[in-house]
Amino acid sequence: MDAIAVELLMALAGGTAGAAGQGAWQSLCELVRRRPAASSDGDGDAHAVPGQGELEELRATPEDAGRARALARALTERAQRDAEFGRELDAWRDRHGGDSVTMGIYGGTQGTVVQARHIGTLNLGSPGRPGAEG
Repeated sequence: MDAIAVELLMALAGGTAGAAGQGAWQSLCELVRRRPAASSDGDGDAHAVPGQGELEELRATPEDAGRARALARALTERAQRDAEFGRELDAWRDRHGGDSVTMGIYGGTQGTVVQARHIGTLNLGSPGRPGAEG
């Protein structure tokens, strides 16, 4: 998971992604909490399910980027060891923003702001004369 995914995890854990984000967080929790098929130790330890401890720590402090990175690492490592979990995690990312972009605009008046993705030719207004403002 990359830096964008870390920001996504923080937003979802903090509830700042709205109702859709709450659903995404809940489905991630359900995915992570499922005991891996290879795990038959039955000791009941929360850390026996890889990523669960990191998930709960991020939920407790969603503004902590270090905890979001720790969860991302734990999920990545689990996906590498457990192919089924990896497929399910990829599907979760596809559904809930694995390719998302977050843009923030801060400070005074910004004027016109355009955010776009996957576009061809783009013309905004008409071309001005060289050196002319407007």
